[in-house]
Amino acid sequence: MRYHFNIQKRIFGTVPLLAVLISALLLLASCASGGKDGSQSCKVYFPDSEYTSLLSEERGYIPGNSTVESVDYLLQMLTETPSDKAGVAAISEEIAPESVKYDDGKVTINFPGTYLDMEKTKEILVRASITETLTQDESVMSVLFLVEGKELRSEDGVPVGEMTSDSFINNTGVELNSYARANVTLFFSDVGGTVLKRYDEEVVYNTNISMEKFAVETLIGGPLAVNEPNAYPTLSPDAKLLSVTVKDRIAYANFDASVREEPYNVKEETALYSIVNTLTALPGIDKVQISIEGSTEGVFMDHMKLEELYERNDEMVQ
Repeated sequence: MRYHFNIQKRIFGTVPLLAVLISALLLLASCASGGKDGSQSCKVYFPDSEYTSLLSEERGYIPGNSTVESVDYLLQMLTETPSDKAGVAAISEEIAPESVKYDDGKVTINFPGTYLDMEKTKEILVRASITETLTQDESVMSVLFLVEGKELRSEDGVPVGEMTSDSFINNTGVELNSYARANVTLFFSDVGGTVLKRYDEEVVYNTNISMEKFAVETLIGGPLAVNEPNAYPTLSPDAKLLSVTVKDRIAYANFDASVREEPYNVKEETALYSIVNTLTALPGIDKVQISIEGSTEGVFMDHMKLEELYERNDEMVQ
């Protein structure tokens, strides 16, 4: 069955031919080269039949002359049954969008009320499938999900907001193959920056990266990345985790120098133990050593020595 998505585009005056050509070229750049007929190949993402992970497969298609046409084509492919029998179409007839609008890099999809009947994990995987598929078009920067004209909200009533390819924890430079669901424990700060609060999250993550890397990068992303509006970040959003390895039940986390930045009113102990407690909440980790740019000389920020092995600190958890 082919659905008509009624994609609308807000136009301020006449769209120049150059803009249309640039849009088409961006999509061509984001997909693999194809045949002489202009056909291309892109990945289409879809949940597995048990709704425990996200899969993908290459599909061939001929891109449109504009972003609107390309988005329409990609959405149509999301309604089709995958050739991989382990998967199911991301967009079923029950949740077929009522309307779709493209405006300045953002695709807004309005779903019927039946969208809310999906279980939490299924909904996350459907949302990830749609977002990852559409954002392959480089002119699509984000996807906003509406239900009956109102912004999709999490279970605690917080707007989910615009989804990007980074919303589902990409591993930069590695081809996405599969997602899986998992539980992760994160430690964010209170408003005063002196104590930690524990948050147990059910998440969908890219299995190309380790759970240790995923957990720390999610911590860096801050509480809004996991829809925890009452929590406060502990680390600079500019911090980069360069590597994390585990040996003999010790996690070795190597950051760039940005981790020393203090954009928030957070004590050094709060920041450091947010990392330590998050990592030691994972199985197989008892202690953590932090290094900066590969060095364990000096201190984390002010006085906490990098050469130390730090254990979980429950006294800081409120």
